[in-house]
Amino acid sequence: MASSVTVRIRSVVLLASVLLLAGTALATAPANAVTATAFVRVNQIGYPAASAKRAFLMASDVETGATFSLTSGGSAAFSGTVGADLGTWSTAYPHVYALDFTAFSTAGTYSIHVAGSIPATSPPFKIGTGSTLFSQALTNARSFYGNERDGAGYIPSALRTAPGHLNDQNAMTYLTPHANQTGHFKGDLTPLGVRIDASGGWWDAGDYLKFVQTSSYTEDLLLGGVRDMPAQMGSASSTSNFTAEARFGIQWLLKMWDDSTGTLYYQVGIGTGNAKTRGDHDIWRLPQADDTFGGTDPLYRYIRNRPVFRAGPPGSPVSPNLAGRDAAAFAMCFQVYKTSAPTLAAQCLHAAEHIFDLANTAPTKLLTVIPYSFYPETEWRDDLELGATELYFAVASGGLPSGLTHTDPAHYLAEAAHWANAYMTGPNDAGDTLNLYDVSGLAHYELYRALAQAGNPSGLETTPSALLGDLKKELDGAVAQAATDPFGFGFPWATYDTTSHGAGLAVMASEYDTLVGSGVYADHEMGWLSNILGANAWGSSFIVGDGSTFPHCMQHQVTNIVGSLDGSQPILAGAAVEGPNGFAATGSLTGMRTCPPDGVDTFAPFNGKTAVFKDDVQSFSTVEPAIDLTASSPLAFAWEIKGTPPPIQGGGGPVTVVTIQFDDGNADQLNALSLLSARNMAATFYINSGFIGDATHLSVADLQTLHAAGNEIGGHTIDHANIKKLKTADARDEVCTDRNTLLGWGLPVTSFAYPYGSYDADSELVVHDCGYNSGRGVSGVDDTKTFAETIPPLDPYGLRMTPSIKQGTTMATVEGYVTAAEAHGGGWVQLLIHHLCDGCDAYSTTVPDFTTFLDWLQGEVESGRVVVKTTDQVIGGPVQPPVAP
Repeated sequence: MASSVTVRIRSVVLLASVLLLAGTALATAPANAVTATAFVRVNQIGYPAASAKRAFLMASDVETGATFSLTSGGSAAFSGTVGADLGTWSTAYPHVYALDFTAFSTAGTYSIHVAGSIPATSPPFKIGTGSTLFSQALTNARSFYGNERDGAGYIPSALRTAPGHLNDQNAMTYLTPHANQTGHFKGDLTPLGVRIDASGGWWDAGDYLKFVQTSSYTEDLLLGGVRDMPAQMGSASSTSNFTAEARFGIQWLLKMWDDSTGTLYYQVGIGTGNAKTRGDHDIWRLPQADDTFGGTDPLYRYIRNRPVFRAGPPGSPVSPNLAGRDAAAFAMCFQVYKTSAPTLAAQCLHAAEHIFDLANTAPTKLLTVIPYSFYPETEWRDDLELGATELYFAVASGGLPSGLTHTDPAHYLAEAAHWANAYMTGPNDAGDTLNLYDVSGLAHYELYRALAQAGNPSGLETTPSALLGDLKKELDGAVAQAATDPFGFGFPWATYDTTSHGAGLAVMASEYDTLVGSGVYADHEMGWLSNILGANAWGSSFIVGDGSTFPHCMQHQVTNIVGSLDGSQPILAGAAVEGPNGFAATGSLTGMRTCPPDGVDTFAPFNGKTAVFKDDVQSFSTVEPAIDLTASSPLAFAWEIKGTPPPIQGGGGPVTVVTIQFDDGNADQLNALSLLSARNMAATFYINSGFIGDATHLSVADLQTLHAAGNEIGGHTIDHANIKKLKTADARDEVCTDRNTLLGWGLPVTSFAYPYGSYDADSELVVHDCGYNSGRGVSGVDDTKTFAETIPPLDPYGLRMTPSIKQGTTMATVEGYVTAAEAHGGGWVQLLIHHLCDGCDAYSTTVPDFTTFLDWLQGEVESGRVVVKTTDQVIGGPVQPPVAP
């Protein structure tokens, strides 16, 4: 990657040894240092059935012409020939071969067996759906954040038996000391005389420090997942709902920002002490020990009563990296919680506006943590782009609290475009990919969607095509890097944050492919995710509990003291560690349990020319987990479960998705079946179950026929009730009972349409609680201002669409809805028909007119400009079980 990729020193033990080792060349094990001379490396979680599937044969000698087979239960299910030699990994392993089995898609558990001059066998892995493969990994990620909680709100678990740092509830604030690159400072800290409640939040990593630097980034990613993928990370998930966890994190960020005075506090605790005091990194203990650690010994005063550091005087400019990421987190807080926690949401939006307005837009050195060398961030324009974009979404969503300075969303859209352009024309453009130090991979995606929502207004400092181009530039840089690595990884192995970058690249690839409606980077996306889940030289997943081989010896105090040392329970499941690096750190503290217990470095034989991975508690450079390192992995897993668009003919530019929808289950809608099937298209039919079977509506058999032909059946209440006007219990009866009836007829119902397009926040909650993944209105998109719904939609339970097709609506008008979206960056166009007949109802269109439109639409599909999907295919998510009214 480009030279602007940042290197961090995150932690703790004997920093002098780190500085020495960082400049030391790595020795590579000779071939005879290992018992076996060939190994098969796979994605240990598994491969989605429809995805690219590649494993690797790493061999000490030539294996050209060898064959391999996928076996299950002793029987061969697929056979192939070992592919191309992809290059040299090390002196010990000069050959790495591709084992491709993309053509095989049968679900099951398999092992790969290589038959050749050097036989080898892989660990078992699965082929299946995204949900089957990645749901547990997503649950593990949520568990990790629960175990990282500080304060009274901790979650009891096998690893956590007591709260830590309750003294943070009344913490003294201090000036930032002058510290050297190791964190040492002279003299004592200078108190400010102001105490705050700094309790709660997550520990940064394996230590107990808390940073706005990493917490704000983590919040941005988790809240984005809760908002955009509710079926995977939000309230529609019963196993991996991050809503409460993200709220826990945002409440701590609000404590660190005094909105009444405009004062930012950015760090709790001090890492390194001096001759007169001890810091967090000087001792090894459980968190609950700190409040009374050392009794009254003044040497441990900053362990017992942790200092909180102020960024600057009240109302002073705020370092733009922190201002931007905090603003984004606070603005997303408003979007996510404005219905369920309106007071919190209002507080968040005020905080977002105020801290964004105080951003220092001419910084010299950014503020990160003490010392700066632990997180030496240099780029900040991307953070302001993200902050402004999320403020746009928040303000544009309506229901705003009083007292805001800016209530016109166009203000923030212009700010976002300005900072996007500043990033793209700045010194670090495309120098990194999504991780703590560069959020442009998320900001560009969000801003592209914001521009589409606003109708792609002219006169801004950037355009959708420029944003797409810059995302592609970053991804193409990763593709170029992958071409230099026999395992195809898109980031150098011999540097910090390899795991985080791998997951971040997978997220970016999914984002880009969603925006353009094609699978441009789909193969790379699965390859990069596989790289961090076992398809690498070391044959290890770098996320704890995800796969059959993963780190057992993290530099994490709770895990080392309480957890197992061999991968058995309890483990810190879901924790993403640093991953391979250019060196393995050493150094110990009193109380640290030796791990591995036998001292054997089992991964040493597989180290590369410059890259090393060591699973040892002393090596924070390879196996320390952290909240920011983990943050991109749940998003990557959620994308795998949700799915991204398949490749389409003529892909490469923004594509418009069209969904044809029918409401009410009228009998004449059956006329559409043959017309749609003849063009290989499917539609979504929203059904009032109470009308089914009467003389003017479809029958149960008709619905089952439509479903069997690939069409989607959705819910529309029992008898077309306006649920906005009903009491909650009555609304639930209408929505839940309707869905349960449809499920009972064998129809996998996931989508809902509001009768009369009438709904409010309470209606959305009812629809969600009854098991639906989306709710659609009947307005919000036209061909003059808002040209399409975004993908994914900002509010899946408030889907916007074009006006209903009526008797007087010409097909030219309907075509115009589609072409307007095409001309303004693509998106999702939903077209609604009630009757398919000749003048039988005011809300009708004729069969000949509908046929003419479908012929035109087929031409758009064949040109690559349009994809036709059902609502469920756009929204995604599992079919929820029946819910009692």
